[in-house]
Amino acid sequence: MAKADKHPSPSMLKDPSPSENQDANLKGQEIIKFIAKTLPHKPGVYQMENEHGKILYIGKAKNLAKRVINYTSLNNLSRRLQRMVSMTKKMDFFVTNTEIEALLLECTLIKRHKPRFNIILRDDKSFPYILINKEYNFPRIQKYRGAKKFKGDYFGPFVSPSVADSTLISLQKAFLLRSCSDSIFNNRTRPCLLYDIKRCSAPCTQYISRDKYIESIQDAKKFLGGNTKKIESKLKKLMLKASSSQMFEEAGRLRDRIKSINQIQKYQSVYIRDMRNIDIFAIKILEGKSCIHGKFFRNGSNYGNKSFFPVHDINAQENEILESFLYQFYADKDVPPKILINKNPKLFKDVEKLLNIKNKLKTKIIQPQTGEKFRHIQLAEKNASENIKLKKASLENHHEALKKLIKLFNLNEVPNRIEVYDNSHTFGKESVGVMIVVDSEGFSPKNYRKYNIRYDDKATNPASVDDYYMMKEVLSRRLKTKKDKEGVIMPDIIIVDGGRGQFNAVAKVLNDNQRDTISLMSVSKGKERNAGREIIHLNNRSLTLQPNDPLLFFIQRIRDEAHRFAITTHRSRRGKMSVQSVFDELPGIGPKRKKMLILHFGSIQKIKNATKTDLGSVKGIPKRTIDQVYDFFHSH
Repeated sequence: MAKADKHPSPSMLKDPSPSENQDANLKGQEIIKFIAKTLPHKPGVYQMENEHGKILYIGKAKNLAKRVINYTSLNNLSRRLQRMVSMTKKMDFFVTNTEIEALLLECTLIKRHKPRFNIILRDDKSFPYILINKEYNFPRIQKYRGAKKFKGDYFGPFVSPSVADSTLISLQKAFLLRSCSDSIFNNRTRPCLLYDIKRCSAPCTQYISRDKYIESIQDAKKFLGGNTKKIESKLKKLMLKASSSQMFEEAGRLRDRIKSINQIQKYQSVYIRDMRNIDIFAIKILEGKSCIHGKFFRNGSNYGNKSFFPVHDINAQENEILESFLYQFYADKDVPPKILINKNPKLFKDVEKLLNIKNKLKTKIIQPQTGEKFRHIQLAEKNASENIKLKKASLENHHEALKKLIKLFNLNEVPNRIEVYDNSHTFGKESVGVMIVVDSEGFSPKNYRKYNIRYDDKATNPASVDDYYMMKEVLSRRLKTKKDKEGVIMPDIIIVDGGRGQFNAVAKVLNDNQRDTISLMSVSKGKERNAGREIIHLNNRSLTLQPNDPLLFFIQRIRDEAHRFAITTHRSRRGKMSVQSVFDELPGIGPKRKKMLILHFGSIQKIKNATKTDLGSVKGIPKRTIDQVYDFFHSH
């Protein structure tokens, strides 16, 4: 197995003997003492590095000089931090203007470098919001991720995307709000399917007046803001009035809208006295692994529950794990007025202070001891305990499968990185190849990669491109790096979907790129193509595993994940290609100007029929480009 570019995991590093450790600590202390004297008394971020320049730890400080000098008092440090000091041979630091800037920079650097002695939040992707976008004449309701750059009202975050999706659909049913883009909205001549299934009031075709539509928007905002009873009462009164006037169809529509509101309340309502906006976190550790279970409530509604599994040293304590988690979690998220935890809040005063500055509102971190809030903490603790047990069992099965691969490939040690490849296409069109990565912790989505298939002179006809060509194309690009180049991580094992032909094609690519030390496997379905009858192809043999073999389950699972990723990637590309039109051939028109034209005219046909004067009325497009667009449509 290739050993270049591998970084040892914490479990592989042995602690030095007491005498060695003491000597190393003194050297580390001396280095830190010397560097601390040169540091400014300003906020910033510091990095501790070993003799090879590998970052061991990244920390923030309100006062760099005072914070760093604390590491020289070994008796006040945990065993984990003492070990870190003993390995420190150099330091680097970054001065910031404020403590908040230091926090944001620290979180960014931790995510990028993943130092061994830091506590790292692996699953830190952004959560979706429900946005009522005010940039439109008829405001649009949509699910939204990312920076809040649009004018409008944001409700969330929804920790569970499925909760956000179901809430959005129920809101459409309850308030009949548009969800389409402006280009679609401006180009409609009759209502779309959403109107027929009673999820939109069709403002695009003026089936509802703007005043009435804005009233629905206001009702939706009130509902999302927590005034559910008032909105429900209003709709009931309208339903009874319609019924008494024998407008039974209208009464039926209002009844259905009330049902949608009740559906949201049924699954999201929570009653915590005087606390409508609150996050709840409970941490539990089992044999060196931790789980933090979070519950999130906004405006009295449950916006989802989620378990997090931070990466940390085996000797890390619950308090320091939860503290680091809160810093990283709220670095790019809004902070609620109250945060409940299952630890002593006195240990989190620094977190509370920093979040108050970031949020520009008072945030309180509390550990409830009795009552309803305490019961919610107990429930979060129970979830954390159960989930860490499940995670541990899953990891044990994963590690057992990795050990079986040692025997299968005759390796010297457990593989650290496995890459699985697959491809997808439609009769050779929109062909894509994908790579997924499996490491010691399981799937590693952040390392997944997509490859749009390129065609060389020998394969100008996409329909003639086969699996062998695509596999060769993807692997050649993946492995086309200078051998043993610093920072380049190569896999220990490559797995491809296919039979002996695919195996031989990939083996040739490995040989051509001098990567013969990478172990290779291909997986093909048996003669009857039934699950459990897969044939495993290795370098000098092929074999089938027993249907109940844990290794077979492992191979099937990672192959299916690669297949899923390939299919979704291909569908996404195919969808983008299918909407290409003559618009993309317009000279001098890029994405920005394309958007300006479509927002102004509403459709390609209207642009085609426009005069030069009409085209010139679009602000921001030069006259020369206007002339080119006009000539494109009118020169024959």
